[in-house]
Amino acid sequence: MGFLEYARNLSFQKDEMKTKIRVDPKLQQPTLEYNEDNTESTVNLPLPSLTKEGIISFLGYEFPEDSNGKTKVGRLFRASVFHLTAHTAIPVYGEKGKQKKSKRELVEVFSEAIARDVYVNSYISAHDPEKIVDLAYASSLALAKMKPVERIFNPATRIMAALLTKINTGIVKGALRKEEENAFNQLTTKLSLFKEEIATMSMTEEKSKIDEVFGETINGITQILESHGPILEAPSLPHTERIGPCSVFSQSEVPSELEIGGSFRRSLETLGGTFSPESTVETFWRREVDVEAAQAFDTWLQQKAREERILTKLKEYIESTKFKSVDFPEEDYTQYVRARRLVSGGSRRLLDSLRVAQDALDEDPGKEMGQLDLTAVIQVIASRKPATDVFMQDEFLSRSFAWGILFDASASMKINGDFGRALAICVAEAAKELLMDSGSWSLFAFGDRFYVLKDSSEAYSQKIRARIGGLKFEGLSYLPDAIQVAGQILAKRFEEQRFLIVISDGCPYGYPNIDTALSEAISSLEKKGVIIVGIGLATDRMKNFFRLNTAIYDQKDLIKKFAKIYLSSSAITLES
Repeated sequence: MGFLEYARNLSFQKDEMKTKIRVDPKLQQPTLEYNEDNTESTVNLPLPSLTKEGIISFLGYEFPEDSNGKTKVGRLFRASVFHLTAHTAIPVYGEKGKQKKSKRELVEVFSEAIARDVYVNSYISAHDPEKIVDLAYASSLALAKMKPVERIFNPATRIMAALLTKINTGIVKGALRKEEENAFNQLTTKLSLFKEEIATMSMTEEKSKIDEVFGETINGITQILESHGPILEAPSLPHTERIGPCSVFSQSEVPSELEIGGSFRRSLETLGGTFSPESTVETFWRREVDVEAAQAFDTWLQQKAREERILTKLKEYIESTKFKSVDFPEEDYTQYVRARRLVSGGSRRLLDSLRVAQDALDEDPGKEMGQLDLTAVIQVIASRKPATDVFMQDEFLSRSFAWGILFDASASMKINGDFGRALAICVAEAAKELLMDSGSWSLFAFGDRFYVLKDSSEAYSQKIRARIGGLKFEGLSYLPDAIQVAGQILAKRFEEQRFLIVISDGCPYGYPNIDTALSEAISSLEKKGVIIVGIGLATDRMKNFFRLNTAIYDQKDLIKKFAKIYLSSSAITLES
């Protein structure tokens, strides 16, 4: 279980169709996005990085690469997941959706975020108070990392920073000026009243009334902050969603549990938790929780090392091609689920068709000469029915198969991208069941870059499915180069039959004489004994290049036509 799977297990939002959860190693802070009508959301989570030997960097903090450091990273990761997915589990109130965030003033974005954070903290406290411990830990670390408010230059930013730590830890770091303190007190009173009002209304009132309370609170916060303008930033705590520019945190070292003990307890109390006087920071976590986080971390390191080995191996193959790079796509398991539903049951029906075809290939009819099979002779005599297949059959060994699946993810496929992704899922999941051995098939994608979706050394796991979902349709279509790379890998295998299945719109594009290069790549591979099947996505253009081809317009076409080609091409190869 890596970090993506860990996040999905921890999430408040269990509806896979409503909320995407993604991990992105390039992020420094989580982000939260909504679609235009607020029906779907995307939670983007950063991953740890090994910035230097023995040091783990995460959310702007640095920890030693030991069990203690992994435990602390786990706490911060859980806090991010809890906070952001709680946002997606509650209704969207207030100003969100009336206009895009990019077109709104920073003060409005901050005002809405602080109001929603108050609601989110109350929601978590009411629905799963055990999760408050991680939030309190992350908030106390943020407090230690934050500059004292008197060292923050802008007056409005000083008030925002004080408000952030007050609602999450109950503490203000440093001292505000008198006029700023008056504004701060007004804001904390407003948010306290808002919290009480929402708590009493949420179970009894209509959404429109709650929305009205949100709107009034957001407008009130905005007016007070604007009076101390200009507004240059929209600060947020490192484990919460980034809402705008933020310079209120310093690069200080991570404090020890002893140093944050007081602020941790205060934060826990502010967020609605409880503690006993004799307890220490470490006693708030069960051992199995920390072990689970360490396992996610170790799995991530193992996956990272495995992926680096795969890329190193494949770089040798792409050196002679025009591909810009070879890489793994982003991971998006929710998009995989959405695509799979477009062809619900298609994988199973395709598998059934392919099994029928394979059984026909493997059938070994009874022999009509040789050594008698006495059991068969007795059965024939007893039944008094004529039969000639009563001779001993030779021991039969099933034929071995290897598949390579190549999916076109260039920009020209975008118009039918979701359907194409669904078809690729159908073929991949049929391969998983039909070939049994995960090492006997691989799945790649391409545009003007080469993408690894599943290497033959990998099992068809949730991570592989997330890669399929995260694939974006962009770039030129280097189809000849993709066939060359996938074909070279497949040609080195020792199975009796080797199939390369190409799913594309049949529109290679990107450099001069690319059509000729495609024909040559196919011809060269066929001479090596590889069977190449071209599946045209809503087009018959694949017949211009592939001897074995079919056009697929719906999943029925895939089930019927692909199984037919698979049977005929296999039979011809076995006879040759």
